[in-house]
Amino acid sequence: RTGGLGAALAEMAAGKPVTIAHAPGKGTELVFADRARRAEFVNISYASDVAPILMDRCVDCHQPGGIAPFHMTSYEVVKGFAPMIREAIRTRTMPPWHADPEVGEFRIDHSLTAEQTRTLVHWIEAGAPRGEGEDPLTKAAHVAPEWPLGEPDLVIDIPAYAIPASGVVEYQYPNPLTEGRWVRAATLTPGDRAGVHHILAGYIPGTPRSGPGSSSQWEASYGEYAVGGESFIVPEGLGIYLPAGGHMGFQMHYTPYGKDAVDTSKMGLYFYPKGETPERILHHYVIADSLIELPPNTEKHEEVAYVTFPKDANLHSVFLHTHYRGQAGRVELVHPDGRKEMLINLPRYDFNWQRTYDFKTPVAIPAGSKLVATYLYDNSTRNRANPDPNERVIWGDQSWEEMHYTSIYFQWADETVEKRADATPQLRASRVMGMLDDNLSGAVELAELRGRIRAAVEPRFAEFDADKNGALDGAELVKASGVVMRLAIPGGQPNVPPAPRAPASSAGR
Repeated sequence: RTGGLGAALAEMAAGKPVTIAHAPGKGTELVFADRARRAEFVNISYASDVAPILMDRCVDCHQPGGIAPFHMTSYEVVKGFAPMIREAIRTRTMPPWHADPEVGEFRIDHSLTAEQTRTLVHWIEAGAPRGEGEDPLTKAAHVAPEWPLGEPDLVIDIPAYAIPASGVVEYQYPNPLTEGRWVRAATLTPGDRAGVHHILAGYIPGTPRSGPGSSSQWEASYGEYAVGGESFIVPEGLGIYLPAGGHMGFQMHYTPYGKDAVDTSKMGLYFYPKGETPERILHHYVIADSLIELPPNTEKHEEVAYVTFPKDANLHSVFLHTHYRGQAGRVELVHPDGRKEMLINLPRYDFNWQRTYDFKTPVAIPAGSKLVATYLYDNSTRNRANPDPNERVIWGDQSWEEMHYTSIYFQWADETVEKRADATPQLRASRVMGMLDDNLSGAVELAELRGRIRAAVEPRFAEFDADKNGALDGAELVKASGVVMRLAIPGGQPNVPPAPRAPASSAGR
């Protein structure tokens, strides 16, 4: 800070009037390579260059029946919204795809390539010329189907609900199947897109416990809908078994938006044909930290949770979820030798757009590896969406509270439908360690504990630390888990269903 600028900044910092209002700048002018070609941009073809990009990346949402606020049904509509489109793609607000392009490869990638972005921006800055040729948007215009994957084999009407009441409402609904079937896909369709924040669905065997069909009773999960989400498609050759009878449980998260509304959401299930059985089984698990604690007026607050895989597995998809204070998130694979592999990075998490990221190639997880989910939270005034930066925030279902929730779908490498080898109970055994062991050492030190967790454990830490080495290993942590989990949400780690039952036989399935 030298010269006029340095003096001006010093005066501002001291609360004094700035005596030097202007100062010449020094340095090299930025050179934009395409600026000299601006006159050429008028030749970009709307019909051949621009409309195909819009149809490939935008129209699925921007069509009648889609979730977007305007419909790209003609050149005239696009021309009218051109300045907004330019701003949205320059700031990467649209398309809503938040994965770091340098980390991982995913199926159904909705992001724009650098070349597509340049084409759209250059065309708009040239005045969005119409040019020659038919309008592909008008020619291809249609209404978004209710069921993107076609008519389901089974449709479940989720009980209607009046949205003004806030909160999470969990429903249970009798399962109408009279024989078990293998599920290959599912679509959760919100009845009121403005009011439905997310829907989770799972199977409850037998007679549910009294009260709502909470996910702690679920035996298997069949996809999840959140704003911007799509149908859940089981990878080829895999399936999720849905037994006959029992109940389906639905976790419904509603967000009031200023007017009365009644939601009538639906679930569509797609089965393997009768007599056809997948080769392998797709499993679901949630890496969650229900013990998070965000200090007030703090940005970039980090919370970590992990799960340890007891044997080889293949990871197919991840779904990262926090609430309004969520700032960024990532999932890493820590190999048994300590090597870290970044699987997905969301440097700008957006609560308003949430989706499942399906890996183009399943990620091999060696036995003994940790799958680590790390989230950054902004509980400061810099976060314009923050409900209250002065609040100490812990886990809660409401959007003004917070979550640390990572949903994964995977398969056990040695398991087939004919040879069951489900190790989910062993996977679940690492949940408390994964919530508390932030430095990934495999033991919990007192220094790792914060806030209410430390206040509860510290008085008895020496008692729990049987070998007096200053850290709680797995066996010692079991003794402390009763104290810890009383501070967590009811039932401990959320949305971690019990290990699924296998069908007695695959014959005829």
